[in-house]
Amino acid sequence: MYFVDTYSPIENYNHVHSKIIYEHLVTPNQPLIANAFNQSFIIFHQEPINQETSTATNISAHYLSQVPGTDNDKKNDSVGENSLQTEPKYPEQKPFKPQKLPLVLENKKARPSSSPGITMLTPSAYGKSWGRASVGVGLQSRARFTDTADGALGVGFGLGDAKKSIGLDINISVVDISSFEDGSISWKLHRQLPYDFAVAVGVKNFVTFGNTDGGTSGYGVITKMFRLQDSEQKPFSRLYVSAGVGGGQFRSESDVRNQIDSVGVFGSAALRIAQPVSAIVEWSGQDLGLGVSVAPFKNIPLVITPGISDITGNAGDGTRFILGIGYSVAF
Repeated sequence: MYFVDTYSPIENYNHVHSKIIYEHLVTPNQPLIANAFNQSFIIFHQEPINQETSTATNISAHYLSQVPGTDNDKKNDSVGENSLQTEPKYPEQKPFKPQKLPLVLENKKARPSSSPGITMLTPSAYGKSWGRASVGVGLQSRARFTDTADGALGVGFGLGDAKKSIGLDINISVVDISSFEDGSISWKLHRQLPYDFAVAVGVKNFVTFGNTDGGTSGYGVITKMFRLQDSEQKPFSRLYVSAGVGGGQFRSESDVRNQIDSVGVFGSAALRIAQPVSAIVEWSGQDLGLGVSVAPFKNIPLVITPGISDITGNAGDGTRFILGIGYSVAF
């Protein structure tokens, strides 16, 4: 299933009955969707891009003496003399008059930006850092080789700082909504680099509990953002391209079926066609998927990503509708 990635977020796809992961662009936000392989799900997340720290607006120590009419080129160079003048020193100066100056504070924590996802079933190199968390739900019209619809839930949180050092994105998924007894824990180490690059390594289903038949999948991925316009508010403003390699669920379906220990290649491209909408195409390592990610509310970090998986018939038994919904929170 796939997830809502934040600036990007959000993104991992599980094989068989494995996890849900809500990761973010970050992010790159990515909604979650039913896993393309068997009955698994993944919840994607979005990595918030900017955080603001609480600081008071700085005001020059000489501000009160620099009232209109003051010649700034005439400075007091006397050692030890108070720079706050209460009486005019030059004829052209005006007498000092107290002024009320408002204290302006920036927001300590910026609310997660509302941005569409950039992947569906595959991971991106964006992830959550400390101060960000996510929840998500994933649905699919039917699991592979069945006629039964399925769903999953996931929660995730971030540690560290991907901009200054390294971020750690941890996700917990539950694939049995009725009992909450079956699920997995996954993690991703990610780092944002200069020139709009990001890199990540991770393991899906690192720990499993209950009855899950999805195997552990290690991977590495790199993501590059291309600035097509000078503002995200303009149409076709951003292009996100991700490429990676991994084992486990990223292998071809034939290698999984024949238990061949190989490595698969996956990737995705997401075009921001409008500020709240991205069009996504991706190769999961097994088959092709197409989707649209929408952030319907400007100030609410909710991301909805519907899509279609197994389009080419290279894996599975026909196309399937998948849907991911994710929500990011700041703390």
